[in-house]
Amino acid sequence: MRKASLPLCRLTLVLALLAFLPARAEESAADIARKSRERGALNLLGLSAQLKLTTASKGGKSKEQVLTTTARKIGERTHSLVRFQQPAGVAGVAVLTVEGAKGEASEISLYLPKLKRVRKVARTQRGQSFMDTDFSYADLGGTGGETDDAMKKVGESKVLDRLAWVLVGKAGPDSPYGEVKVYVDQETYVPTQVEYTDKEGKPFKVYRAAQLKKFKDRVIASRSSMENLQTGSVTTLEVLQLEEAQLGEEAFTERALERG
Repeated sequence: MRKASLPLCRLTLVLALLAFLPARAEESAADIARKSRERGALNLLGLSAQLKLTTASKGGKSKEQVLTTTARKIGERTHSLVRFQQPAGVAGVAVLTVEGAKGEASEISLYLPKLKRVRKVARTQRGQSFMDTDFSYADLGGTGGETDDAMKKVGESKVLDRLAWVLVGKAGPDSPYGEVKVYVDQETYVPTQVEYTDKEGKPFKVYRAAQLKKFKDRVIASRSSMENLQTGSVTTLEVLQLEEAQLGEEAFTERALERG
């Protein structure tokens, strides 16, 4: 029995119509950067995590710090809270980061229990090491202080055997970095690698996600590292525990930092 086939004239018409259909809209670099920044490597909005930071110097010395961190959207801005638990020398130290309005730097407040007071981290101090790790205060507000609109999409690459967009942009004036190159996972928008230069254009640091983990409806970097190419030190970050957050909006204030 002869199989039914689409007449040639109809097939030609279908192909002609398909040619005029709009192509799938391609996301802009700014949209990709925004989604990546909102998710971040840890994507902790509404979640609470216990993390272990291990910093190893080029000479082989290492130290560990354990902290809890969570994030919450209040109004239009993301508020992130970090509290150190171990070792005893840093226990009680807390850091509150409030996302800046468009085009503005994040606000960072640091509580030091030994001094029993909260102080602001000045914009000129954003390049300083965050609690003696290879992360800086600038890293707490995103991937280095660049703005979404400053990012340009320059291609694609594979990280962790997954396809990623490659975005490049100049960091802001308050950032310790010169240029930032971000590899954004195309499926999850999680930044899987970030390369930084210093203000003189020399290779400075590299952030790498070593493992992605799914938690309910989202994906996070459960193991990652920040390597300082100029000093040879590396800080690894490992997620020890992850759960739904229980903190209300009042916990994300400077007054709450002092209460512990």
